[in-house]
Amino acid sequence: MTEERRKYKRHKCLLPGHVLQAEGKDRLIERTTVHDFSRGGCKLIVNIVTLDPGSDIELELYVPEKGLKTPLKAEIAWKKMTDDKLEIGLRIKGMKKGAKKEILNWVAPVGMEKKKKQKKITKKE
Repeated sequence: MTEERRKYKRHKCLLPGHVLQAEGKDRLIERTTVHDFSRGGCKLIVNIVTLDPGSDIELELYVPEKGLKTPLKAEIAWKKMTDDKLEIGLRIKGMKKGAKKEILNWVAPVGMEKKKKQKKITKKE
């Protein structure tokens, strides 16, 4: 079993987005999907294969159900190929004020988190 190195719990989701800038290349409009999201980062899948860890990336994320569209600046923490797609782990460096909290409230409602914690406590007793 591998040791978890993340500070924050990742929450599975499917949020559409666009890569606007990566590795200094402007006007790059690449569709992407965020597959998990946390306070500190997220995982997305792209078709671009020239992205390397340590590179900066700018995205625009959407939460269609909430009418939310927000920019996100991040650093690529890791990458790996799965099938014909590139999975990229991002370390969030900047987001529009309040957007991160709104996305987290959407993908992991507070009530659900509290219920999970209560179930764990109940099982231990």
